[in-house]
Amino acid sequence: MAEQSHEGGIAGHLHYWTLKFDESNPFMQIHLDTMLVSIVVAGGMFIFALWLKGRLVEGAPSGAQNFMESVVGFIDDTVKDNFPVNNPLIAPLAFTIFVFIALVNTIDILPAFLIGNIAHLFGVEHFRPVPTNDLNLPAAMAVSVFALVLYYEFKLKPVHFMKELVMEPFTNLVPGFLKPIVMPINLILKVVEEVAKPLSLSFRLFGNMFAGEVIFLLIAFLLLGGGAVGMAAGFVIGLGWTIFHLFIGLLQAFIFMILTVVYLSIAHQPVEH
Repeated sequence: MAEQSHEGGIAGHLHYWTLKFDESNPFMQIHLDTMLVSIVVAGGMFIFALWLKGRLVEGAPSGAQNFMESVVGFIDDTVKDNFPVNNPLIAPLAFTIFVFIALVNTIDILPAFLIGNIAHLFGVEHFRPVPTNDLNLPAAMAVSVFALVLYYEFKLKPVHFMKELVMEPFTNLVPGFLKPIVMPINLILKVVEEVAKPLSLSFRLFGNMFAGEVIFLLIAFLLLGGGAVGMAAGFVIGLGWTIFHLFIGLLQAFIFMILTVVYLSIAHQPVEH
């Protein structure tokens, strides 16, 4: 009975606050909690940027300006080390991706039921506070990066990119009469290679954050239902997991950012003759 209660309780906290236009079609549903938290975090970033802009000082900065300059300098150096040409869009894009993902991932260190219980006070039955636990957000970000990569591929080297789609890796290695047969195989392999980029970006972020959320819920149930010993063990384990998960959240933000820069770097690489 205890196991069933725990499973049911955890499952109950893995539902989204959903607006359904069509019950039978998952593509006609909106996860309002994901949308709301994402908008709040993005809006908070914008407001903080405006606030900090009005308090910038020259010389030796301190406080928030010093911290943000450190973050900007770190990301700028990372982009310079991995990006071969000058494109003024890349560093701000990398900074936005890193900070946004790091912030939404950090929400996961809050007590497991806190935001859900607050949402219940306003009549919301289910509420998941971490947007990256919802595959829709990582997938949307990954598809946006993928679209930007394709944009630069077609803008900077359209002929070379089209040749890559049908000529590599096999077409140049076979006799001329076999090329029409091999070209479709090359196209399929190239499409799989390109589609793997947004898939790897989205599933890596989603998988790590979803697993972290489930473990947080397991620890929370250990605290609530394990008596004095369980509460003590759950507190120690929860504190250790919180520190580790905070590191994982920052690491996933960095990985998403660096892979974005690398994919865009590949799109900007000059054609070798």
